[in-house]
Amino acid sequence: MDKVIGIDLGGTSIYGGIISERGKILKQTERDTSKVNGREDVLELINSVIYELLTDDILGVGIGSPGFIDFDKGKVLKVGGNIKGWAWTDIRGEISRIFPNLPIFVGNDANVAALCEQWIGAAKGLDSFVMITLGTGVGGAIYTEKGGILTGHRYQGAELGHMILYSGGDSCQCGQKGCAERYIAGSAIERIYSEKTGIEKKGKDIFKDAIDDRVAQDVIEEFTENLGIYLVSLKNIFDPEAIIIGGGVINSREYWWDKMIANYNDYVNDSEGMKFLPAMYLNNAGLIGAGKIVFDNI
Repeated sequence: MDKVIGIDLGGTSIYGGIISERGKILKQTERDTSKVNGREDVLELINSVIYELLTDDILGVGIGSPGFIDFDKGKVLKVGGNIKGWAWTDIRGEISRIFPNLPIFVGNDANVAALCEQWIGAAKGLDSFVMITLGTGVGGAIYTEKGGILTGHRYQGAELGHMILYSGGDSCQCGQKGCAERYIAGSAIERIYSEKTGIEKKGKDIFKDAIDDRVAQDVIEEFTENLGIYLVSLKNIFDPEAIIIGGGVINSREYWWDKMIANYNDYVNDSEGMKFLPAMYLNNAGLIGAGKIVFDNI
């Protein structure tokens, strides 16, 4: 049985696993990134994950990373996402110095999560779909049967978290103002709640507390309205068969999914013909999809 290592670089954790040719996770590990000080710490943690998982029969390593990713070079370009100092990191080059005989492939984190869902998950069998991941940031991926995953002319395609939702809005670390990521990411829910109350609280607790906490209610109402409006734009631009929603925020969907659909229906000009589907593989989608890029390219 062929096996590869898949690694997903998240905003608060690095997930790694040994992946079979059928997409099964045979062994899994995790590293906390909440206290890392930048790129060197992240690279060291990636190496430690590989050391833990590496066996003689591993074919290669796939890594899903935030930011603009040059797939051919395995390198981060000018935007590095939510990892401090991650822009311009030569991921393949840095990891290959430690593991010179191991093929290394690097893709955008949302794109590899979408590959997982298209391979064995919620998007299996679909001719076209858009996927968004709601976590520390907002990732995006666009798939069509004819074109596969859209990467864009300069590897900047499907940066759906950086669509402008509000002109002149909050500053985003990408350099723009008013990005969707500032309003519909899990971190945005936490930030907005803190700004209104002065209290630091995890997003999952804000959702749970919204039954009795009026401020939390208001924050979730804003979130679902912003998300509904955002989804209308995705539908009108891409007209996909489905929109797949993943990322950590999906774990709390019982508190917001129906409100999101209601807001979408309030704003859209034609609500028929497109499905909304929760991702099936959630936190595991990134590492499984990262493994898939090894199988596809080895």
